[in-house]
Amino acid sequence: MTTDIHPDAEEIAEVGEGFLGKTFPPDRFHHREHLIMMAYLLVKYPAHDWRAELPDLIRSYNVAAGGINDETRGYHHTITMAFVTIVETIVARAEHGDLVAACRAVLASPAARQDALLQFWSHELLFSREARRNWVAPDQRAFNVSGVGDDLTTAEREACVRRR
Repeated sequence: MTTDIHPDAEEIAEVGEGFLGKTFPPDRFHHREHLIMMAYLLVKYPAHDWRAELPDLIRSYNVAAGGINDETRGYHHTITMAFVTIVETIVARAEHGDLVAACRAVLASPAARQDALLQFWSHELLFSREARRNWVAPDQRAFNVSGVGDDLTTAEREACVRRR
């Protein structure tokens, strides 16, 4: 398995299907793999409403992996919804249906930085219990996908924000 921004189709499928089957090793499921998983789901299963389905899938994966979803650990709604919006935007710009290109574009973007959202949210707000449970609007500046994803038009950014 690669550890850079150039995953191959085999690694991408391993992460995506491993997440869905709750078999991907939790000690290997870091920020990079979360981004790969999101890109995989968006490209491989485009008809799904991942904003609706992903929260329960992540919670279920966490429990299957021996984790806990509570006030301080496990599923985090604001972070998940923000990254779904970012990854969805980048994937939409990748060559249609090219899963490897989509994943590589996501991993080459500023979204690959674990602190990418801290330009919009303060650490205190982003890691608050409220932000973990529900969508919380940013307190630093408006959530702008072009800051961490692609360079979008105003209309595209507004469409991404509305889809949250």
